[in-house]
Amino acid sequence: MITITILTLCFLAALSCRIKKVKAPVLQVLLWYAHIVLACFTVICLLLMLNNYGFKGTQTERVFFTLYAGTGMLLYGVTKPDNDAKYAYLLCFFGFPFVLLLGLILPFTRTITLVAAITLLNDSEFHRYDIDNDYALQTKTTSILSTYPAYSLVVDKYLFFEKVIPDVVNPGTPVHFLKMTKRGKDSVRVQLNNLDTVLTMKR
Repeated sequence: MITITILTLCFLAALSCRIKKVKAPVLQVLLWYAHIVLACFTVICLLLMLNNYGFKGTQTERVFFTLYAGTGMLLYGVTKPDNDAKYAYLLCFFGFPFVLLLGLILPFTRTITLVAAITLLNDSEFHRYDIDNDYALQTKTTSILSTYPAYSLVVDKYLFFEKVIPDVVNPGTPVHFLKMTKRGKDSVRVQLNNLDTVLTMKR
């Protein structure tokens, strides 16, 4: 809900600025600086995600992506209409909701658009079960896209980053019973519902 809320507020603010023909050059400059900084963080997040890394926190990357898109919408609202590439770039952010709406209306694109909208706008539900100060077992549930949560091992790395190792266990059920017992420094016994296994923790 955080993603949809932020994007909705930014879209409505941009629409209001466009209707009222707001002229705020100082605000526009500040928004461009913020947008460029968020664009850099977005690229970093994408590169990290390709290698199963990320910033600490379950929704940190999504917050960067959302604010990046939101500032793009706001910039469109306060930018004077033009035919240059910069204006076309901003139009992509502002026009995204209309593209989704059109995709939902057309019968042959409805299913693809619905899946894309859920993937991009839905905030997955995360739960973390700490093993120790450096390791945690994480569950991720993504609404109707998956019946059961995905289980990952989260490893604390380099102060601000963490590594997420996906699909370390696959019980095929939500968490009803979970018990984790460390076995030395490099392994942990996981008792999850009817599953009993040992995970190796490489430092």
